[in-house]
Amino acid sequence: MTRDATTWLLYAQIAAYGYFLYGFGPLVPLLRDEQHTSRFVASLHGTAFSVAMLLCAPLFPRLVARFGRGRTLWGAIGSVAVGSLALAFAHGTAQTLGATLLTAFFGCLTLTAIWPSLSDHHGAAGPAAISEANAAMSGMGLLAPLVIAVLVDAGAGWRPGIALTAVLVLAVILLGRFLRAPLPEAPAPSAAPPADTPPADAPPADERTAPGGSLPLFLAALGVIVAVAGVEMCLTQWQSDYLRGHAGVSAAGATAAGSALVVGIFVGRLFGARFTLRFAAPVVLIGSLGVSAVGFALFWASTVPAVAVTGLVLCGLGMALQFPMAIVLVLSTATNGVDAASSRMGYASGTAFGAAPMLLAALSDRISPQVGYLLVPLLLVLAAVLAALIHRALRTPAPALSAPVVTPELQP
Repeated sequence: MTRDATTWLLYAQIAAYGYFLYGFGPLVPLLRDEQHTSRFVASLHGTAFSVAMLLCAPLFPRLVARFGRGRTLWGAIGSVAVGSLALAFAHGTAQTLGATLLTAFFGCLTLTAIWPSLSDHHGAAGPAAISEANAAMSGMGLLAPLVIAVLVDAGAGWRPGIALTAVLVLAVILLGRFLRAPLPEAPAPSAAPPADTPPADAPPADERTAPGGSLPLFLAALGVIVAVAGVEMCLTQWQSDYLRGHAGVSAAGATAAGSALVVGIFVGRLFGARFTLRFAAPVVLIGSLGVSAVGFALFWASTVPAVAVTGLVLCGLGMALQFPMAIVLVLSTATNGVDAASSRMGYASGTAFGAAPMLLAALSDRISPQVGYLLVPLLLVLAAVLAALIHRALRTPAPALSAPVVTPELQP
């Protein structure tokens, strides 16, 4: 793969938004302390990400059709800077919710434009470019919680840390002016039919199903998406709150501990692809769910900070492969074409991102955080059962499931 100026510019754009994306999760408990709200009300900030995803899905194609992919991407990343500054200066719950929704919406537009841009720009090497872009975003995920934690510990609060997003975006804009690298536009539809046009009596491309595709299996695969997305959002948004209340970690220390989860995700994505070359996707998924279950047990039960943080690292190792393998299952059981399956997957993950942390927060407020967090193992078990059922149904005709798949991140 040849990395040119356009490649590095796209990497810089996704890294800038990745700083906000991974820095925001540890802010939720800090916002709860500042605004003196319940966990349920504080969790509405995570729901804003879910709403942003649901709004982005139907609007993105219209924006690209009207303005082009490049202008849409630059407008989106610039608006991320505006939204992050709005959040930094917001105080009331309504203000912080509005600023979060604004930034998350334009962040979703940014990601949605970057993935096809990398794919179109690199052709056959597109998956490798997307994988490197994910690594760049995860790398910023290691940095953001640490920066915010240092500022909180120094008494400056979280606001300068989240406002740093705007500085990073400004640096990316200046880099774009310096490189003058064009961003790939969506290819124009070809008037001539391709050489491998299917026969006239073949079903339309959007109606052809994947091998083994059936509605019950497809719904089960969407259930896996809901479960693993819910696990990811619960751990990302509320792990620092749990560390403070259960393991006695300071506010700054709990915020910094958010990097432990990302360390596990980063390492898991770095070395996990080799497992997908040897085992079917449901098997890899079930194994990753087991790793997360062990890590969660350490995190949930231990009152020793070092042990609890170690559990978070193990949770991240498992989470690294869960969403990519869940996407393989969705595409492998598609009943109405992979494009339609992908759109429905976005709605499923967006719903999970909003509902799961709110349910955990409601249980924590009504009973206790330790009981509320039991939602996570329930979701892990649900995902494992559904994956096992899909594997049993697709065991014979599923050679494609063993192929490695690189997919973009979807957590706020």
